[in-house]
Amino acid sequence: MENKNRVKQILRQKFLPYLVLKSHIFELPNLELNKYIDNLIESNPFIDEGDTIVYEEFETVLAPQDDDLYSFLRTQIEVCPVDDTLKEIAYKIVDNLDECGFLTKNENDLVKEIGVKKSDFRKALEFVQTLEPIGVAARNIQEYFVIQLSNEDEVPAEIKKLIFNDLENLMKENYKELIKKYKMSKEELFSLREKLLSMDACPAKEFRTVNFISHVPDIIVEKDGDDFKVSVNRSSRRVIRLVENYAKLIDRLQDKIEKVELEDLLNRAQWSIHAIEERDNLLEKIAQRIVSENVDFLKGTGEVNKLSIEDFVSEDVDYSTISRLIQGKYILTPISMFPLRYFIKHKNEKFNEEKVLKEIREIIENEDKTNPYTDEEIEKILKDKGYDIKRRTVSKYREKLKIPNSSKRKVS
Repeated sequence: MENKNRVKQILRQKFLPYLVLKSHIFELPNLELNKYIDNLIESNPFIDEGDTIVYEEFETVLAPQDDDLYSFLRTQIEVCPVDDTLKEIAYKIVDNLDECGFLTKNENDLVKEIGVKKSDFRKALEFVQTLEPIGVAARNIQEYFVIQLSNEDEVPAEIKKLIFNDLENLMKENYKELIKKYKMSKEELFSLREKLLSMDACPAKEFRTVNFISHVPDIIVEKDGDDFKVSVNRSSRRVIRLVENYAKLIDRLQDKIEKVELEDLLNRAQWSIHAIEERDNLLEKIAQRIVSENVDFLKGTGEVNKLSIEDFVSEDVDYSTISRLIQGKYILTPISMFPLRYFIKHKNEKFNEEKVLKEIREIIENEDKTNPYTDEEIEKILKDKGYDIKRRTVSKYREKLKIPNSSKRKVS
């Protein structure tokens, strides 16, 4: 067992530099990836520019000059399949965001001003907080940090409590007090602090620097008869490959560059090529799955069908890898350009209420009238269809539809 663990540790140390590089490349949207490749060609002697591949010419998509944060959010709200009342409150919330994307106005004053129930306001606020850019409509920097962390993984209750109550102590590195209070190690606190410091403290940063948005899509979806063709957008990317006879190049450069540095450059060249290929392949698989689940939406005849990150997780690809890969990526479809995350459920977005109401109505309409479904049975049917729903929620929605329980629906 000890030898096995030692082997695992050695392998982890050996592949750690590649995993770090791969993680970085997976995070890069198209424009940033192109810059990375350009720099690699210029700085790494083991990288050669391959034969140019001619792709269909594709222009950068420029949104109108007035497409600022507010209109960008309104566009997302408009195409979301939520009820009109929720949308109207969401629009009001967007109108009250500051230029950084925070909702700093007093909640009670805003509820009174809009003239809605606090529960409806909270529901609309949670909805707006699922939109791009991640963290928009946070009410303070603490909530913004929690939303950002939640976007990557589940945030433990103690960490949320720490961020909301002791963020200042964490930033001042008062670790001794925090270790005792939250039962966390110094390493864990240091790692959390570094993570928070790496985040932009402004959700709408990219909208403050320019008066328009310029996005080169990472994925292009084109109509192909009755189907759709999905491809990674490589139209503006230089092709790279490893130089031929790199062993001879090492011999030639050894007098000028240290051997260790040469090995590092060679590894980086090989790893970069492999990581870019992995990025493209996985991104295309994700997009193909999204498109296959949204054919009616892309034809303009149905609602968007959002998937969860868990739908893409496998033995080879974990949750954080998928989350990192889709962040900041854009998909150009025949109907519009969307952030890839538009098709992904937020952790708090279990399902679309209107869609579930429709499903329940159809299940009951098609049931055996002499042996109607109980709420527990409807719950199981919905879970088999992928809805994370509880029996009491089924009961609540059934009553909302003014449909009686199974015993009252039974026809003898």
